[in-house]
Amino acid sequence: MASVAVALTVVGAGQTVKADESASYTTEHYRHQNLHSELQNLMSQVKSLVTLMNNIGDERDKMPSYGYTYLQQAEYLQRLNDHFEQYFNEVTGNGVKRLAADLMEDKVALKEEIQKIKTMSETLREQLKQKEQELKNKKEERDLEHAAYAREREKHEEYVRSVGLLLEDRAKEKQELQSSVEQAKNKIDDLNKELAQKEEELAQEKLAKQGIIDSTYDYVTEKESEIAKLKEEIQTNKSQLESLNNKLAEQTSEIDNLKQELTRKENMYESFLNQAKESLASKEQELAKLKQLETINNNLLGNAKDMIAKLSAKNEQLASDKAKLEEQNKISDASRQGLRRDLNASREAKKQLEAEHQKLEEQNKISEASRQGLRRDLDASREAKKQVEKDLANLTAELDKVKEDKQISDASRKGLRRDLDASREAKKQVEKDLANLTAELDKVKEDKQISDASRKGLRRDLDASREAKKQVEKALEEANSKLAALEKLNKELEESKKLTEKEKAELQAKLEAEAKALKEKLAKQAEELAKLRAGKASDSQTLDAKPGNKVVPGKGQAPQAGTKPNQNKEPMKETKRQFPSTGEATNPFFTAAALAVMATAGVAAVAKRKEEN
Repeated sequence: MASVAVALTVVGAGQTVKADESASYTTEHYRHQNLHSELQNLMSQVKSLVTLMNNIGDERDKMPSYGYTYLQQAEYLQRLNDHFEQYFNEVTGNGVKRLAADLMEDKVALKEEIQKIKTMSETLREQLKQKEQELKNKKEERDLEHAAYAREREKHEEYVRSVGLLLEDRAKEKQELQSSVEQAKNKIDDLNKELAQKEEELAQEKLAKQGIIDSTYDYVTEKESEIAKLKEEIQTNKSQLESLNNKLAEQTSEIDNLKQELTRKENMYESFLNQAKESLASKEQELAKLKQLETINNNLLGNAKDMIAKLSAKNEQLASDKAKLEEQNKISDASRQGLRRDLNASREAKKQLEAEHQKLEEQNKISEASRQGLRRDLDASREAKKQVEKDLANLTAELDKVKEDKQISDASRKGLRRDLDASREAKKQVEKDLANLTAELDKVKEDKQISDASRKGLRRDLDASREAKKQVEKALEEANSKLAALEKLNKELEESKKLTEKEKAELQAKLEAEAKALKEKLAKQAEELAKLRAGKASDSQTLDAKPGNKVVPGKGQAPQAGTKPNQNKEPMKETKRQFPSTGEATNPFFTAAALAVMATAGVAAVAKRKEEN
């Protein structure tokens, strides 16, 4: 039994080994058939390639006979070569390998370029941070400078406003002084007119009172009191004029102080303006540096854009390659499905096909991973591009801000220039007002000289009037003595009534002739006195009309005033010499008839003057 069992075991083991060997043989047989089939397919494909190459060669040889140009032949041959190369790559599998190698090379190149872009971006970020810090510091300094400029400008505007108010006050005071001077002038003119009127009235009174000499003293006294009042008013006007001159001197000193202060402010603003110019020059240098950095950034951005364009082109190429791979995958899927249908009977063939399919899937995964890596790299490059564009936008904004700050600085500098010009105009206006005030002061001094000259003329006229009064008093004394002599002669006349009618007629004719001569002398004397008064009035008007006359007032008129007593004396002396003689050589007098006529005329004139008063 044991031997039977062993024998059965050996037989079973032999059958098991035989069965395993049979299965291994079957597998290898199927594998051989598959390899032979693939070789047959490859040989058929190679035959097809050879046939296709021969056909391409035949077409190439026939192209000249078709009448094609070299360009057309080249294009046609290029299409044939492209079709053959595509079919050859499908047969040999070189297209996928070459595509994978190109993708790997592009991936490495893209990684290097992306690393360069990242490094460049980091450098640009560092530079941008430094520039932002510098711009921030410059902005703070500029803000401080603008604040200082604003404070100085406010101080200057306040000073200009105060100067304007002070000038307005000075202009008002000037107008008040001018009005006061005009009032003083008008008052002096009124006084001069009144004085001239009084003198004219005095002359008329003197001419009218030749027969009433007894009332001349009161009239002259009244005129002297009026002249004293005029002197007091002139003295008052003189004191007012001196006070106005003092005020004008004070205003002149204040204007000088304002001019000095304005000059100091101008110097200070010019120094500020020079500092602002230096600061602006430094800002412009920094702006030039920023423009250079902007140019560098633009160049870097252009390079980045070129890189991105290249990457985009490569991406499009990868997309087309992907489409080709998908088409090839479809072709391989179709081929795999055909093989699957043909090799359904063989598990080994199916496993091999699955292995090949797995390889293709791995290749596809590699391709997909490569595409995803390229996609990530492309996204990273796009992000880097966005960051660079953002940094460029920030730099552009900072540059615009710097330009705007420069414009503000320019506007501030122009404002300071306008304020300085306004200060200079105010200074010119102050100088002009000072010149006007100086001219007004000279005019007031000139008016004062005219007033002094007029006062001296009045003094001379008063002296002349007093001298005339003395002459009149002297003439009055002589007239009184003559009146006493006339009374004595009257008495003698009453005693001598024994004269004949012939003697009376002769005496009457002689008396009438002498009275007529006396009247002519009196008329001439009155006419000469009127001429003297008119000459004095014309001299006074000439002095008022010509204030720049260099002749010392009063010197040219003194002889006229001095001639009045002589002119008043000479007619009296001539009259005294021409009095008719009564027979006494030592004491000649009028006759009784002449004395009676003169007494009657004097009484009538006195009565008429009293009625007028």
